[in-house]
Amino acid sequence: MAPTTRRNSALAKKIATLKLTLAPLVPLPSGPPHPAFPKTLMAFHLLTEAELDSIAHYYHQSTPGPWSDHYPASMNWDKDFLAKPTATITAATGHTRRLSEQEKEFLTDLLKTVDELQHPVIPSQPESDDSSSSRNPYAGLSEKDRIRIKRRKVGKFIGLVGMDTPVDEIAGRIQASLDRAIERSREELRRNEEVMLRRRKMA
Repeated sequence: MAPTTRRNSALAKKIATLKLTLAPLVPLPSGPPHPAFPKTLMAFHLLTEAELDSIAHYYHQSTPGPWSDHYPASMNWDKDFLAKPTATITAATGHTRRLSEQEKEFLTDLLKTVDELQHPVIPSQPESDDSSSSRNPYAGLSEKDRIRIKRRKVGKFIGLVGMDTPVDEIAGRIQASLDRAIERSREELRRNEEVMLRRRKMA
């Protein structure tokens, strides 16, 4: 078979695959499928980030509720982890809470464990004192990576194959969450120290 014929045959197979029809998923407890729910595999790959976010919300995955766990699959949609860079993280009450010493120790140990899983120490190479962003490949997701992860989560949710979560992404997401928790704790501690310092000066 000539190279051109093989290329044409491969292209025809890819086009046929992209034309595969997807079964619509209805929301719980009832209602029509999401307006942007992809009708074909091609349409799935063309979903915008806004549409992916909207689908996650429509099927109770980014906004947990009583129906979130009753779907055949879960998106495991971490809004903080998948937020755009301009998004701000605020507690539900609008207040931050200082971590206890026990919580700090737990987070520190867990962070160290995740770091060791991601970057095992090779005897011939000394450990480097890198910043958290270099230890955590998901600390600053690019727009392309963020959309790719969202698309994979939606794909797994609607039953597409090959959409399983990579182990390094799980570890990265855990570490990103821990980084945020520790940073919030440090910021709260800094503010408390400033308040105490002002009170001492006024006394």
